[in-house]
Amino acid sequence: AALCPPPPTARPACAPRTGWQSRDVPDRPPPDPVDPPHLPGLPARAEEVLEVVEAIPSGRVLTYGDVGELVGDRGPRFVGTVLRRFGADVCWWRVLRADGSAAPGLADRAVVHWRAEAVPLRRDDRDPAQVRVDLRRARWDAAGFDPAAGPGRDVP
Repeated sequence: AALCPPPPTARPACAPRTGWQSRDVPDRPPPDPVDPPHLPGLPARAEEVLEVVEAIPSGRVLTYGDVGELVGDRGPRFVGTVLRRFGADVCWWRVLRADGSAAPGLADRAVVHWRAEAVPLRRDDRDPAQVRVDLRRARWDAAGFDPAAGPGRDVP
């Protein structure tokens, strides 16, 4: 007796997709109704994340969770998704994982930026995936930063 029943008749590999898998049905929610004028298609909540990242000074870093807290009730995964989809033009290497490492696949490029900006490192290694930023010394405190004020504008 088989533990698992055989799968229902499988769809041939070349068969057209239907329902949510078809190209006629969008697989993601539509953008926010009010897109920022300088980046059409960018949801407003994503723009808030990018504004925080743009405000991080050279030589300083924040974690994905730190950025999420600064923009409100956004979590680290939301921040990572925004940076993956829209963050090519901001200093993405200044946003790290909670252990001080770069996101998977970005370590090679991030370490070059960290060294160029003299970011304090807790562990330096020839293998970029093993390099860790010293968050105690490098974390930006964001004192006076108001995400609602716009990019690069601190509250007096």
